[in-house]
Amino acid sequence: MKHRRLIVVLVILAFGWLAPLRSQEQSLTSQVIEKILPNGLKVLMVKRPQAPLVRCILAYRVGSVNERPGITGISHFHEHMMFKGTYSMGIKPGTLEKDTEYDRQIDALVDQVVEEESKIKGRDEAKIVALKKQISDLITKQKAETIASEEIWGAYQQAGGTGINASTGNEMTQYYVTLPKNKLELYLALEADRLANPVFREFYSERDVITEERRMSENQPGSFFDEQLNATFYAASPYGWDVVGWMSDISRVTKKEMTDYREQFYRPDNATLVLVGDVDPDQVMPLVTKYFGPLKSKGKSPRVRTEEPSPEYYRKTYGAGFKPPYIEKRVYGRAAATPYVTIMFHIPPLWHDDLAPLYVLGRVMSARTGKMYLEMVLRDDHATMVSAMASNSMYDGSFEVSAQAKEIKNETKIPLDQLEKELWTYIEDVKKNPIDPQMLQRIKNSIEAQYLQSLAGTGIAGSLARMETAYRWQFIEEQFKQRIAVTADDLLRVAKKYLNRDNNVTGVLEREK
Repeated sequence: MKHRRLIVVLVILAFGWLAPLRSQEQSLTSQVIEKILPNGLKVLMVKRPQAPLVRCILAYRVGSVNERPGITGISHFHEHMMFKGTYSMGIKPGTLEKDTEYDRQIDALVDQVVEEESKIKGRDEAKIVALKKQISDLITKQKAETIASEEIWGAYQQAGGTGINASTGNEMTQYYVTLPKNKLELYLALEADRLANPVFREFYSERDVITEERRMSENQPGSFFDEQLNATFYAASPYGWDVVGWMSDISRVTKKEMTDYREQFYRPDNATLVLVGDVDPDQVMPLVTKYFGPLKSKGKSPRVRTEEPSPEYYRKTYGAGFKPPYIEKRVYGRAAATPYVTIMFHIPPLWHDDLAPLYVLGRVMSARTGKMYLEMVLRDDHATMVSAMASNSMYDGSFEVSAQAKEIKNETKIPLDQLEKELWTYIEDVKKNPIDPQMLQRIKNSIEAQYLQSLAGTGIAGSLARMETAYRWQFIEEQFKQRIAVTADDLLRVAKKYLNRDNNVTGVLEREK
């Protein structure tokens, strides 16, 4: 779970065909064509004429970090509801009025259930059961009489669309599909309609689907521990809850709360449209303006203000001479899972100057030719896996150093406290000893190869959507240059600055006997 915010980026990069890069294509800035509509919608286009296809992503700057206690998980829930249709999609012909009446009756009954369940004393359980039975009967009738399920999916499939899906992360929700270029107008019409006129049909039955997703994730060994470790690490920041949300919230969220949430975040000035493939901007922009231009943005979407009170935060707030309080937190757990130790450190957001060396430091510590792997895994056989990784977060970040324990007949080869001590040995080593120049160069070569590969084909669409949502798309190239410029001294500096015991939370998971 703690790595889920990275999954979105990795999945998107997997899409798209690869093509050789010409020298003039090695600069991302020269490839991206940016346009902004008067209502604030940003459009990013990249020409990739190798095939008559277009990778289309509509990304919204909203995710779990924009939620609050009481409605955690609502971003992910909303993503599901955006496939339920509009006033013209998702219903059988001629049934809009009847469908609307079903929704009105269901909502009224749900309000009665909420009112009864909110009673601290004197709750009428029999009444609640009876009301829920009425709701269930109405939902069954609505599905049979008015709803045309998955009509939006079907429209894209009939148009030759592939890779049709959506995803929600901590900071972004995106909807994506690859289409033949002659179906681009269909795409723009459907997405503009979804943005302007969503109808949250099947809300309460879909809420049950979401809660079942939550239960399925709970069945993964160690999931509760990962969740609690993350919640302990982020004591103040909204990164403290998972994208799927807390069960007590997602099982009770109301349609009114979702409608209010949508009004805040689903708007043109909080969205980025990315089109990569066989596109002609002179032909595309009039169509974008036709469908998205009439949509309005009122006010501004709220932004996250809460910062995690790390030692660096205290120094920034109270001055460099302020001595932050010493706070070291630990989380112990047991589960039917492979034991491991994770040490998490607070680090700044992705735009901070220290993020490039922290990213490279993670690559260095995780390398198969690095000390941690060569000694803990190969030489001593104390661990089956070791890793170090810096997050790329929009707000509060983390640097994680982990080791998965080697087991023999479900018993760890060495005690977990010894495994933890060994991890600290390597953490202290990178704070004192410069990295081998040859290893640093190998890491940089790998970073460069991955960057150049990411510019080819349509895979760049996901990176553009992610970076524009989190910061600004130009930072993709700037970030790469920063990483390539990292020195051994930079690694020592950030290791000393952030990898400290008063800036961390340690998680220790034992195997349940």
